[in-house]
Amino acid sequence: MKEWGDTMELLIVKDRRIDYDGSAIESHWAYRNFGMLGNSLVIFRGKCDVKVEEMIDIEDLRASKEIKSDDMVHYIIEVFDLVNTLFASTLQKLFIAKLCEVLAEYGVKTTRKGDDIYVDGKKLSISIATVSPVSVKIHIGINVEAKGIPEGVDAIGLKELGITDVDGFMEMTGKALVEEFNKVKKDSLKVRWAQ
Repeated sequence: MKEWGDTMELLIVKDRRIDYDGSAIESHWAYRNFGMLGNSLVIFRGKCDVKVEEMIDIEDLRASKEIKSDDMVHYIIEVFDLVNTLFASTLQKLFIAKLCEVLAEYGVKTTRKGDDIYVDGKKLSISIATVSPVSVKIHIGINVEAKGIPEGVDAIGLKELGITDVDGFMEMTGKALVEEFNKVKKDSLKVRWAQ
């Protein structure tokens, strides 16, 4: 019998666009907006325009960097198992690596630099991981098209890589990320302690 928080639930929003302004990084966003209680991954498509007051990365804030894109696939992840910034950053990089694996299945050769995905030196994604008092929160955004990107950022999008079925990409990546998390969760529960 499933208990809340045992596995990660997946919701892919295809019936409408949702713009990302940074507020979805708040705790219980999936529960407030979609009734998803517990570990969750919500995927949607929309613009990205993170206001200064919503910026999580202090380095970006200090540099007054703009975080913008006209069209992105957004992944909002919330995990309640362990509230720790090291765990948040580790989980973020695991998901980024998994997305690189899925892109390889599309024939796209990627390079991962920390928590960003690059193709031929061009930036495909943005990402942030943080904690609230009750959960780990992660946002990953992947450009659908490299339009509306801040000046000076050499970016690329899915369509330029030949991935035009964005809904299919959302389905494939969503299932891959949830399966990865649920496997990690299961593996963590089936080992005994070292004596």
